Amino acid sequence: MKKNTFIQTLVLLLLVSVVFQACNNKDDETTPTLELPTSYVSAEFAANVTAETAVRTELGTLTSAINDAESNAGTTTVSALTYPSNLKAVTLSSYATKVETWLTEIVKAANSGATFVNPGTGTPTGDGGKLGSRLLDENGLELEQMVKKGSFGAALYNHALTVMSGTLTSASTDKLIEILGTDITFDPENVTNAATYVRRRSDNTNKTGFLYDMRDNLIKAKAAIEGGSTFNTERDEALAAFKLNWEKTNFATVIYYCNAAKTKQQALTTASTDSDRGSAMHSYAEGVAFAAGWLGITDKKITDAQINEILNNLLAPSTGTPTSYKFLNDASLLANLDATITLIKGIYGFTDTEVNGFFTNN
Repeated sequence: MKKNTFIQTLVLLLLVSVVFQACNNKDDETTPTLELPTSYVSAEFAANVTAETAVRTELGTLTSAINDAESNAGTTTVSALTYPSNLKAVTLSSYATKVETWLTEIVKAANSGATFVNPGTGTPTGDGGKLGSRLLDENGLELEQMVKKGSFGAALYNHALTVMSGTLTSASTDKLIEILGTDITFDPENVTNAATYVRRRSDNTNKTGFLYDMRDNLIKAKAAIEGGSTFNTERDEALAAFKLNWEKTNFATVIYYCNAAKTKQQALTTASTDSDRGSAMHSYAEGVAFAAGWLGITDKKITDAQINEILNNLLAPSTGTPTSYKFLNDASLLANLDATITLIKGIYGFTDTEVNGFFTNN
């Protein structure tokens, strides 16, 4: 009996020892920490982003061709404009269809040989023409902006989503940097396309704001990807923040152009040259384009219904014919620009200070 008791006691002590050791081992375990570098580093950047570079190059080439068409309007016959294949391939199909139509309309307006005829309260006629230095279609919309600035969302951001939804490697964040339009230094003086407008919504003196937040997002995402599956949560958080920051800068830019159009159109009462009118319609078209390019994007905070509300406010519905020219003739429509600013402010929770800051380009 005593022998059995001794054995039982010994077994119990051994069990207690094992449990104690296990607890000690558990206590010794430490949660892995994601080490973040102070800057973005990529030795193979150029090799990793050849597809994105091709898209950037083609968007630049197409924009230059449209600018040439605008410059030659009324003086030289403008040839058909070609939609580059790599750019078209990464564009939302619904938007690509519109771009094809707009390119044809741009050539028609350029070859009309006419200045833009303001229909006033009538119905637009003809194929459009120049208003000051700006080439408008017969409805008063500057289609160059619809092609280029709309492509920042429908093509560039759309491609970024494709990259982020695929297999993520250390090259993935390189691709995001290139398609955004900057480089691994995030130098505000070396930006193009969407990154130009990210810079304009940032504080480049103090190196704060969207451009620098997006830099930090991608530094974290790259480190997390390279750190392995242990850091998938950090990776996903960083990429989600990057996407939201890009979206916020896009619609903060819509705010900028709504305010710029309002300011310029209010000034038309005293400055009524075609150059002034064309400049006002240019700002207006930029606001339309930056919003329109995000319609149909699947991964975003703003809804398609809200984008359609913006486009309806701007008399450029996603379906149907724009009546953009009315902004030249009806001062009461300036309230639509204010309504659009208020709508965007509410969607993203922008403060009054932030909105006022968006009125200025940095």
